[in-house]
Amino acid sequence: MLRGDAYGRKVGHSLKRAARIASRIAKTWQQYYEDRGYGLWGFSPSPTARTLAEALLNGNLRRSERVEIVDWGCGYGRDSLCFVELGFDVIGIDVSRKAVALARAAYMQRQKSGILLVGNASFHAGNMRSVFRSRAGQRVCAFFSNRVLHLLSETDFRDATREAIRYLEQDAYFCVSARSPDDFNPAVMEWMPGREERLAKYKDSAREGMVTR
Repeated sequence: MLRGDAYGRKVGHSLKRAARIASRIAKTWQQYYEDRGYGLWGFSPSPTARTLAEALLNGNLRRSERVEIVDWGCGYGRDSLCFVELGFDVIGIDVSRKAVALARAAYMQRQKSGILLVGNASFHAGNMRSVFRSRAGQRVCAFFSNRVLHLLSETDFRDATREAIRYLEQDAYFCVSARSPDDFNPAVMEWMPGREERLAKYKDSAREGMVTR
């Protein structure tokens, strides 16, 4: 059993380590987006986005009903824009300011191009808590995250999912994906920038998540 002061030091150390990892993730992805921009994945929606869209469209939603989706780790908006074109409203959130700037630019370009955008989108740099601070009491119909959550430490992963659930409506959709079953193995849930090509968990074929309600 740890004494109070020893426990406090242990918790403080864990929080500092988590903050360092979060900062490293943000800096790494900022650099990726600055270097590669839209060339990272193009604009074809991910299989996971198609899965959620199909579930929503087949879910007996009233067509007059406003359906709002949180795209957590939205990047430059390739999945967000797919949702918007299908008539859903999207709140895109990412830690990379460059990614958010690219997403906003892509959204504006779509609006100017004449492509019919039935839904609306807004893109934010930060986290869910900061975004929802001005939306007291409001909830969304779906939480979506494509290949992001496994980059967090186990503790941050649990915190992020709890935070997401706080902002969901009753009977909402929760849709996340990973590349491999090992992505959510606590023993390997650690971000290692620069080692993606050498680590098996970054090279496994896609294992798309299922939608739950």
